[in-house]
Amino acid sequence: MISPIDLEIYWNRLISITDEAGAVLKRTSFSTVVRESNDFACVLLDTEARLVAQSSLSIPGFIGTAPLSLKAMLKVFPKETLQPGDVLFTNDPWIGTGHLPDATMATPIFYKGKLIAFAIAVAHLSDIGGRQWSADANEMYEEGVRFPVIKLCDAGKINDFVFQMLEANVRLPQQVRGDIEAQMGALRVAERRLVEMLQEYGLFDIDEIAGAIFKASTDAALRELKLIPPGVYRGYVESDGFDEKVVIHATLTVSADGITVDYSGSTPQVRYGINETYNHTYAYTIFPFKCLLSPDLPNNDGFTRLFTVIAPEGSIVNARAPAAVGARHLIGHQLQSAVFDALATVLPDRVQADSGTPLWSVLLRGVDAENGKSFASILFFNGGMGAMRDRDGPPAAGFPANISNTPIEVAETLAPVIFGEKRLADGSGGQGKHTGGLGQVVSLRSMWPGRLRVSLLTDRTRIPAKGIHGGQPGRVGHVYLNDEPVSNPKSVVEMQEGDKLELALPGGGGYG
Repeated sequence: MISPIDLEIYWNRLISITDEAGAVLKRTSFSTVVRESNDFACVLLDTEARLVAQSSLSIPGFIGTAPLSLKAMLKVFPKETLQPGDVLFTNDPWIGTGHLPDATMATPIFYKGKLIAFAIAVAHLSDIGGRQWSADANEMYEEGVRFPVIKLCDAGKINDFVFQMLEANVRLPQQVRGDIEAQMGALRVAERRLVEMLQEYGLFDIDEIAGAIFKASTDAALRELKLIPPGVYRGYVESDGFDEKVVIHATLTVSADGITVDYSGSTPQVRYGINETYNHTYAYTIFPFKCLLSPDLPNNDGFTRLFTVIAPEGSIVNARAPAAVGARHLIGHQLQSAVFDALATVLPDRVQADSGTPLWSVLLRGVDAENGKSFASILFFNGGMGAMRDRDGPPAAGFPANISNTPIEVAETLAPVIFGEKRLADGSGGQGKHTGGLGQVVSLRSMWPGRLRVSLLTDRTRIPAKGIHGGQPGRVGHVYLNDEPVSNPKSVVEMQEGDKLELALPGGGGYG
């Protein structure tokens, strides 16, 4: 039996291993999506595909999908067929994180000839081909190249054909290849450091450590779960949708040993790219419980095993292939609102009002017709978080995605735009005993000599973030082009040189 002191040492060592892998990925990546916005994750799992440790910068969506992805990968390449140096790869939305731009990679870790663990690195690539990352595609085939589960490396030998396919189908081949190789570097570091740990402590595997971590996490979560009386609780959240609003219903069934979340009754899948896949829905359903019950506990299977997520196939939270899913985060980032709404009466001290989510994503792409020069750049912006019983909502905060805003200095260096302003949106937070977090206003002007195509992945421009316990809703956002409202702020718009784009992000709801 592992003593509490030894467990703390081992646990922190595993987290430091994933943190070092994450630092390698962040520092060696080519794109601002990873390097500046931290849209990635590095995790360690045991041989049963159970999450053991995560890097501190990992985003919730990738942490939650990783175990599901690995289980699906091992159905294609069973454990007994794997060997040192293998790297499994996929970007299939129904196996990975829910849309094509995310590359999920896993490598088996061996020690003294025995499989002891898996490392996974996930990153959002700057391009994956297709018509252009956007919310208005009609099917997945428009959204880019899909790779089933394949071996990117076989016993250490790189599959050059995969890179040839990618580089022939993406607009930024150097960036995409650079980020994938950064992921591979992160996996190698995780593998090397875990083996070093076993050698240093005289261990042969991590099975006993993982078991102790799982038990400690389960025990801690179950103690907090007692705060919720057993029963059935219902909540909902309304989203702008695309043509029509989307309603997500969440029914929580709470017992002494776990929680089931059922999304039955939610809006059916739609023809545009805001549909969710099950994996992403699962990840952003368990995350709000992490915030409520165990905010200081490192994420692992000991916590996540307490939750069951039911998402009816064919609904917007579990769309059937080949539905368009490119902007699935516009729905996924709002699932926490439905969970908080359901628990508002029984956990008033812990829930928060609705946030000015989801994360707004803006993709800029231009091609100069005269010389063929082109560029593409992705910018992220956050609205205000919802207020809580004891504090105002933070302004322009990355919740629940944990993805950072893109610094202006970086954006202006890599894209032909000049920012006019970037400020907090005064008065955008919902009023109450505590005020919702402020959104932000960002304006930029195109300096590109030709046509600039801009994908707008936005929400809450029609339906505001709800207040809670009497708090007022936040203010909706807007998108203006040359001071005129954009009729569909989930579309692709065109800018000419000198045109001005203004984004006003929504504020969070008030509390009380």
